[in-house]
Amino acid sequence: MTLSRRQLLQGVGAGVAAGVLGTVGSASASDTSRVFVHPDGGLLGGLLDVVESVGGTTVLEYDNFDFVVAEVPSNRLDDLLSAPGIASIEDDDETGIPDGWSPSLLDVLLPPDRTDCSTHPEQRASWGHERIGADAVESDGTGVDIGILDTGIQTDHCSVSVAGGRNFTAAGMPGDYEDRHGHGTHVAGVAGAVDNDLGVVGTAPNANLYAVKVLDDDGQGRYSELIAGIDWCVEHDVELISMSLGGEAESDALAKAIETAHSAGHLLLSAAGNEGNPGNGSCDAETMSYPATHEDVLAVAAMNEDDTLASYSSVGAAVDLLAPGTNIVSSVTDNRYAEASGTSMACPFVTGVAALVWERHEGDGPGPNEAVRRTLTETAEPVLGSCEEGHGLVDARAALDANGVAEDDAVENEPATGSESGVTGGGWLQAAFEWVTDVITAILEWFRGLFG
Repeated sequence: MTLSRRQLLQGVGAGVAAGVLGTVGSASASDTSRVFVHPDGGLLGGLLDVVESVGGTTVLEYDNFDFVVAEVPSNRLDDLLSAPGIASIEDDDETGIPDGWSPSLLDVLLPPDRTDCSTHPEQRASWGHERIGADAVESDGTGVDIGILDTGIQTDHCSVSVAGGRNFTAAGMPGDYEDRHGHGTHVAGVAGAVDNDLGVVGTAPNANLYAVKVLDDDGQGRYSELIAGIDWCVEHDVELISMSLGGEAESDALAKAIETAHSAGHLLLSAAGNEGNPGNGSCDAETMSYPATHEDVLAVAAMNEDDTLASYSSVGAAVDLLAPGTNIVSSVTDNRYAEASGTSMACPFVTGVAALVWERHEGDGPGPNEAVRRTLTETAEPVLGSCEEGHGLVDARAALDANGVAEDDAVENEPATGSESGVTGGGWLQAAFEWVTDVITAILEWFRGLFG
């Protein structure tokens, strides 16, 4: 819920409309609301003082976004909204992992001693890894940073290497980004499990994985914590921001964070959600979660091994790509491996391919997000033949081939050297034509001068 100051003034008395806040009333903790507070004109200024003046407490500020999160007595929200310098307030809504995620441990991949990596089984790629062609490319994501915004990542898993991270949930210290749920480690394995002949392998096995813990050990969180994770990725130049999560409500604050990160050159990706679909190719169904529906987010739906749309997968006009999502083998906590299904699994496949393409671009850090996004969508493989798949199934081989062809074409189209005319082969005809055109144009101009 978002309220603007103008909307409030339509229904309050003249005293509040004039900014008369009165005295702070007493309120118990259960009578407080956690809200985003947006300043008027985008200037934070004395925003913290205004929050305090109504008995509220600012609980979160951001490095790159011009709003704050505050706990405010519920009976003072109208007073806060009518205060000078306040443009709007909105609820800090909940987010979490998509419904229906239920991993099944694989006995065939269960090591006799989980703490001893030498006892782990030989590497086994999921069917999805092969279906998108990740097993047939040389690129491995070297030098590309991926932020896994999730429940954390197990930092000592034998198949996953964690470059760093941060905990933004209410539980634990900021440096405690360990995964005690399993979802984040499974997502991380799909995107970038290392190629070390053990357990599983990821789509971009040499990318740098960052455990950005925005969901608690129950897989739940708030938009404010998700925004904090995006803020951290922006501040630390983490190029790819992967979000296998979602909420029911749209959010102005989250939209601003996404747009800021996108403008700074980051590529944001999200699972479409697990709210299901009619299964009839309909373009009218809209079951996606937020932020997958935001235009600056690459939204991913899920398919089965037989190239059909997964029954659980959310669909909608905002779907960009399709990826494998059913019965995907990956890493989980306690140094184990499990099979799981969901758009949560589909999203990191696309994130991994994005890292492979990003690796081909010169320079480090954010920047080529739009170019990478175009490559992924323009090279996707049509599978369903309906709007439910967006542009189609993400294709690692085609994406990298297209990226390479573009670079080769740029070289081939450069003027050839080594001849007096600057052209060779069939290029002489084009050069002659241009010379004749120039002569005729010069003669016409001369005649115009004589008779003009």
